[in-house]
Amino acid sequence: MSKSAGLCALISSLFLAACGPPKSDIPALNPQEAGSLLHYNNKAENWMIYVRKTNPSCEYTLDLPDQSSHPPQIDLDHIVTCGGRPSPREFDASVSFAYDPDQKRWVVKRFSS
Repeated sequence: MSKSAGLCALISSLFLAACGPPKSDIPALNPQEAGSLLHYNNKAENWMIYVRKTNPSCEYTLDLPDQSSHPPQIDLDHIVTCGGRPSPREFDASVSFAYDPDQKRWVVKRFSS
């Protein structure tokens, strides 16, 4: 390859890299962080205390979706399981996590039971 062809290829690759989509500032939410957010959310923590008084085998199960598109919000339904199976309807709950760009961290946007 000649020097001019190599230089042209280098310039082209730099141009393509500069014109690509911007890198997202939203990190993926991992299950440990999501569980911790629920633990420190008063409504979610009080709900689990109530549920466990009736059935101690119940817990939050957070099956997070693929986050390769860097979503700013993650909605999860049916997050309570009891003994490894979906909870009875009266114990069911859902949560929405949102990335707060000002705080640069994930937060619980909504919890409902």
